[in-house]
Amino acid sequence: MKNIILFIIGLIIMLIEVFFTNFINSFVSVNFLLIYIIFISLYIDKNNSLILCGLLGLISDFMSGGIVGVSAILFLVVSYFISMVEKSIFKDKRGIVCLLVAIVSVFYSIISAVFSAIFFVPTPIIIALIKCIVVIPAANTLVAFFAYTIFEDRLKKLREE
Repeated sequence: MKNIILFIIGLIIMLIEVFFTNFINSFVSVNFLLIYIIFISLYIDKNNSLILCGLLGLISDFMSGGIVGVSAILFLVVSYFISMVEKSIFKDKRGIVCLLVAIVSVFYSIISAVFSAIFFVPTPIIIALIKCIVVIPAANTLVAFFAYTIFEDRLKKLREE
C-alpha cells in the first residue's frame, strides 16, 4: 500500500512538473521529480525504490515528450547510487541531503544536456555549463531544502514503516 501511495505522489509531482514548469518559458526549471526520487531512495529499500523510479522515469518520458527511456535510466542510476551511499551518510541532516541533491543535480543536468544537444537543438556551451553546474543544482538544492524542512518527519516515518 505504501508503494502505491508513493507512486501516486510521484505521478502528481510529475503532472505538476510537466504541465506547469516545463511550459513556463524561463531560464531554468526545478526538477521536482528528481528531488522526490532522491528523497524516497534515501528512505525506502533499494528494490522498491528502483522499481518506483524506473516506472516514474518511463512515464515521465512519455508525458514530457522526451527521448523514451533516458529519464528512466537516469532515475534508476540515481536511485541505485542513493541506495548504495545511504548507509554511509547521515541522512537525517538537512545539509547532507541538500549536498546530495546538489551533486546528483549536477550530474543529472549534464547528462540531460548532452542528450538534448545530441537529439534536439544544442545550446551554446557556456550557457549550458552555467545552467548545468550552477543554476539548476542551486535551484534544486533550494527547493530540496524547503521540501525536506516541510516533510522531514514524514520521510523519517517512511523509513520506519
